[in-house]
Amino acid sequence: MIPAVIADAGPLIGLSRIRRLGLLRDVFGQVLITPAVAAELRITGPEPDLALFDGQEDLAAALVEGWLRLSEPGGTEAYQPLNPGVDAGEASCIALALGRLQRGLESLLILDDRAGRAEARRLDLELTGTAAVVAMARLRGLIPAAGPVLLSLCSNGYFLGEATVDTVLRALNER
Repeated sequence: MIPAVIADAGPLIGLSRIRRLGLLRDVFGQVLITPAVAAELRITGPEPDLALFDGQEDLAAALVEGWLRLSEPGGTEAYQPLNPGVDAGEASCIALALGRLQRGLESLLILDDRAGRAEARRLDLELTGTAAVVAMARLRGLIPAAGPVLLSLCSNGYFLGEATVDTVLRALNER
């Protein structure tokens, strides 16, 4: 069974800013977001605010196209993160993954924030990050090289640790 992919706001913002949001669609087909993540992105509601960051309109378009899809966490109302650094969007993504797990369904979380990743690991949830998504795109021949995409993310204000970038580039023989 193919796991559902659940993305937090950070990776979506980072990839949309550099006009590479389509990598998520091309690698995974469909990506789920929670209403809390959609609220952070400000792409839903009667009057979405599409002037917050470059590429935000691509997120709204992905929602309309249907490959980015809203999904309610549901059934995990008792879930509260132990780490106070986990924000509402991350917590809702984790809750969605937990709810799916309770129903015997697999999920893959795309989280980059340290607190959110630690919380997901504590709960034994499958997770990956934006740099790994770029690596997957490179391995599938969707992009010629990961280095320029990772550099573009970093130069556009998206934090990826130097060790993470180096690990990905070494694994792809781009270093």
